[in-house]
Amino acid sequence: MELISRVALNVERPLRLVLLLHGRGADEEDLMPLAALFARHDLVLSVRAPYAFGPGYAWYGLTPDGKAQGQELRESVRALSQLIDQKAAGTIPTLLVGFSQGGLAAAMTASEREGRGIQGVVSLSAPPMPEVPSHPTLTDVPIFVGHGTEDPVVPLSRGELTRDILVRLGARVTFRRYPMGHMISEAELDDIRRWVSRLSAVESGPNETTPDSGEAE
Repeated sequence: MELISRVALNVERPLRLVLLLHGRGADEEDLMPLAALFARHDLVLSVRAPYAFGPGYAWYGLTPDGKAQGQELRESVRALSQLIDQKAAGTIPTLLVGFSQGGLAAAMTASEREGRGIQGVVSLSAPPMPEVPSHPTLTDVPIFVGHGTEDPVVPLSRGELTRDILVRLGARVTFRRYPMGHMISEAELDDIRRWVSRLSAVESGPNETTPDSGEAE
């Protein structure tokens, strides 16, 4: 499976690959504005999910009881990993940024690679992994998890489960709650911008959780 992507920010000799992964029913245009969060030395690609859904696309379908179609999710993850190998070529790190289904696909891809070549993950309003590895696969991988307290699509309890699973897998998780629905707020964007700017400078640190809004520590 070959994924379609659009270049959101291009440089001749990038120092980092950034993949933007949209949510269900959207397309590669949806997260293009997020390219402004990243540095001029980044190659930023906004990737289209492979499965048609309504007016847009999805990373996986859902079963009648609302669970992720495991085979489709695994195929999407394999395709994303292949894209990383192709574009980063083992020479530059990759930052995965995803919203909703894209956030799950980002975390799953980092987990399947056991952190190989992954600088970090930004997972926004995302459901938890449907299949959790039995051993740590994200040891010391920095992951930003943001979620709305009023999210009607992926309830906050599911976002908290996402956080807990990632911590269990060894990730260094920064968790933020925001007074919003299934969306990305300006406060969240400000926190992501600060978090991304610290990625290269911070080698290690504890998991961080704030009880409410999006205030950075």
